[in-house]
Amino acid sequence: EKRHKVNKSIGKLITYLSRCIQQELKNVVVPFDISVGEEPYYMALTKQDGLTQDELTKLVKVDKAATTRMVKSLEQKGYITRETDPKDKRNKKIYLTERGRLKYEPLSRALKEFNQKLTSEWTDEQYKIVYQNLEMLQKKFEIDNK
Repeated sequence: EKRHKVNKSIGKLITYLSRCIQQELKNVVVPFDISVGEEPYYMALTKQDGLTQDELTKLVKVDKAATTRMVKSLEQKGYITRETDPKDKRNKKIYLTERGRLKYEPLSRALKEFNQKLTSEWTDEQYKIVYQNLEMLQKKFEIDNK
């Protein structure tokens, strides 16, 4: 069993960084009339249109209630539409509207710039190490929560 001599809380640091990043992210997405909460759902649909709400919930890794709120909000803004699945009338598939598609290029560019700015002082090697370690943490939670 590994024990670390360092007595610093990774969880506390990640929580703090998450709040800071969310705050900065707000400045990036709000000009596109998309909230920080809506952004992961919107981006997921740009990669895979026609998902059900359950599929979207699993993909974004947030609870069903949050998905319901975000989908409703994106629909009210005219970025998505819900259509009954012809194969299964109980399911509704979620699609980006033309208005929603038009936001993708500029928003995607702004998000990419934001991510590059976050790590601009890192070497490629530092980036790789941090990313790999965070992925290991993510996998641990996915295994523990099954």
